[in-house]
Amino acid sequence: MSLSEATHGSPLQLTRLALAPPRSARSFVTRGRLQVCVGLSLLILLFIWFDFSGIIANMARIDAGFAAVAIACFAAQFALAALRWMYILSRQNLDIGWRSGLSVYGAGTLANLFLVTSIAGISVRAVLLLRSGSALAGALAVLTAERIAAMAGLAICGAAGLPLAFPYFEDHLTAAPPTHIAGYAVAISIAVAAAGALLVIRYAVIRDFAARLWSAFSSGGAVLVLAVSSAGVVLLGFGGMAMLAGGMGLDINPLFFLSVMPVVAFVSALPISVGGWGVREGMMVAGLSIFTIPPESAIALSVSYGLAGLLVSATLGGLSALMSAAPYRNRQ
Repeated sequence: MSLSEATHGSPLQLTRLALAPPRSARSFVTRGRLQVCVGLSLLILLFIWFDFSGIIANMARIDAGFAAVAIACFAAQFALAALRWMYILSRQNLDIGWRSGLSVYGAGTLANLFLVTSIAGISVRAVLLLRSGSALAGALAVLTAERIAAMAGLAICGAAGLPLAFPYFEDHLTAAPPTHIAGYAVAISIAVAAAGALLVIRYAVIRDFAARLWSAFSSGGAVLVLAVSSAGVVLLGFGGMAMLAGGMGLDINPLFFLSVMPVVAFVSALPISVGGWGVREGMMVAGLSIFTIPPESAIALSVSYGLAGLLVSATLGGLSALMSAAPYRNRQ
């Protein structure tokens, strides 16, 4: 099926096209199976390695009141992230309507939950934006701006928490001093910027994409809105996790949520698992060990966080995906 044929097909056909183009369907399925195996294998290994009964006992003792507040935090997080998405759409002047915009966002959320993390959601949203009449450069600019904003939210929270939490990490940073880490980061940033500049100069479509992407951040007000909303999305998610930890009776230093969790969230969002499962639990065990939290408690907290987030995102994402009766109408 070609892209032009797909624009007149069903949403299911569009999703299949985005996620598994015919020429690479076999390799896509193979990669998907590998990522499922990686995530589930890590999770099973953690269950075997540590006390599984202790993990279940920690999850079973979550207080219902704390759990309700956590779910409310996750619902507010979804709503704020959806509003950020709609704001970015408005900055790109994509006239697809707010119902269609929310529908595209919800479809991408569902894809991220049940398929390859990040890649699935981006692919589904890209094709549905194209089907709604967006130009390719405009669709890519929206998706890139949304990812930049999300990563900026993690960076803001991490930058606020790391200096305060440095004494906890001092012994863990001897092998890679902060100055070396900063040097590597600067070198990589320069290389990426240089490659991007060459591409912008060479290709017209990339120049169009760069101009559209810049429009999302071209004013101080827009940068402020995206920075505050992105930090709010991150803090609401971490707040929900803190409520679950409180419901388990875990005494976790608040600095953990501002210093370690941004790294955990970033790694969990990489396209190496499905929904972050397995990867997130391993990172949580490593991160919480710095704050003397037992592995069983760390795994229980991570699994509870994942299940609560799955419940909220699947419910609200599904409702958002159904928001418009005809969100995929071709406007061309």
